[in-house]
Amino acid sequence: MTSLRYSLAAVLTGPQALAFLPALVLGGFWLGGEPLLLATALIVPLGLAWLRHSTPCKTPPTRPDQFEQVLQETLDIARNCLRRTGCVIVEVDDFGTLLDRHGQAAADRVQSCIADRLASVLRDHDTLIALSSGQFGIVLAPIRQLDSEIGLKLATRLQAAAEEPISVDAATIYLSASVGFCLDSFLPDASGRELSDAAGLALIEARRHAPSAIRAYSPELRHIAAVPETHATEVLTALADGQINAWFQPQISTDTGGISGFEALARWNHPVRGLIPPAEFLPVLQKMGKADILGMRILRDALDALKSWDAAGFDIPQVGVNFCADELRDPKLVDRLTWELDRHDIAPARLTVEILETVVAYSPDDMIVRNISQMAKLGCRIDLDDFGTGHASISSIRRFAVHRLKIDRSFVKRLDCDLQQQRLVNAIQLMAEQLDLETIAEGVETAGEHAMLAQLGVGHVQGFGIARPMPVARTAGWITDHMARVQTPLCIGRNAG
Repeated sequence: MTSLRYSLAAVLTGPQALAFLPALVLGGFWLGGEPLLLATALIVPLGLAWLRHSTPCKTPPTRPDQFEQVLQETLDIARNCLRRTGCVIVEVDDFGTLLDRHGQAAADRVQSCIADRLASVLRDHDTLIALSSGQFGIVLAPIRQLDSEIGLKLATRLQAAAEEPISVDAATIYLSASVGFCLDSFLPDASGRELSDAAGLALIEARRHAPSAIRAYSPELRHIAAVPETHATEVLTALADGQINAWFQPQISTDTGGISGFEALARWNHPVRGLIPPAEFLPVLQKMGKADILGMRILRDALDALKSWDAAGFDIPQVGVNFCADELRDPKLVDRLTWELDRHDIAPARLTVEILETVVAYSPDDMIVRNISQMAKLGCRIDLDDFGTGHASISSIRRFAVHRLKIDRSFVKRLDCDLQQQRLVNAIQLMAEQLDLETIAEGVETAGEHAMLAQLGVGHVQGFGIARPMPVARTAGWITDHMARVQTPLCIGRNAG
């Protein structure tokens, strides 16, 4: 009955109904004269309007556990009236980080604001449900035509709505969002749960290419899944078999355009699931207390890469390696690091140790303090990572002999078109200059951001706008191509001219 009513509403309230309205009015005039003509002209539009707004007549669902039920009901209606539907899941990238930095009240405000913006993109009968913190599910009301191209356009509009800047407590928060979607035409006989699961798989694939990624479901995604925490032994086996190793992202000088270094980043190249980002296996290793094993693997890969670049005649000044708090608590860390440097015949000054600002700001651990100090005395450069997101004091910066501040991507996003962002970065740069520190900005995605950072005096940049992380085998080709592009460097930094 519901599907019949929906079909009647779709036919009688759509554009095609306009073709019959003049005939009905004239028929009324022929049968009953002017009174019936007036009555027909008034009653028919009112009746159509009532039919349109009374379908569907149910309370909008709000609980996450209603999502699959609504999807199943919509699927049934769509199939009975020969129409199409679909499922979209929108997720704010790194919502947990936003919660940690700005607090629960700000996170709730962001969640509510994004829900309102997504709703403004949807039609009246589409269903929007908050599935979890920073994640929203959308059920598309049955529609006559819905193919991949239309689905992609809708996903793009939803993503754009979610990524609009949000003002919270006089601060502007810039977000990125990943989107996964599945249309019923992709899985013709699927249930509501299966369609929801398919959209979830598409979202997982979008996460792998985050930030701001959109992916549609395809059957191949069934072979790609997140790593469950219960499969900790699989992670250790992958580490022992060499599936997890270092990929390298270049860092560029804003004054010369030359390569100032690479950052080594852990990646898992799974033989079945493909490339798995660190967010899906690092917590497993840290929970098992095995982060030090991964750290040593990445360190060796980084030093091997430096040796290979030297052998190829490339001038790569340094490579950066991240060390987490658990690794920094290891009393033998400096000894192992020294041994690896000697074994590779690499000068300590060519190794940059990247340490999160939160570790420096909140660490009372004497062993962490000792290890960072010893690495600095050894000659390694110390980068303070994600600067601006923690509460490191100037005394902490001096205490840990920091060489360079790494400006967090949250300050870089839309820097070229946001005056407040420019003021924040300029303040960080001025402080760094007064403390005789270098700066590097991460998360650079556009030429505009790159140019503005150079104008503000930031010395180095890295991000997807320059190059994505790549395996060491691809670095030689990238270095050659980049050097060819900058043989006649264009100086756009503050020191130019």
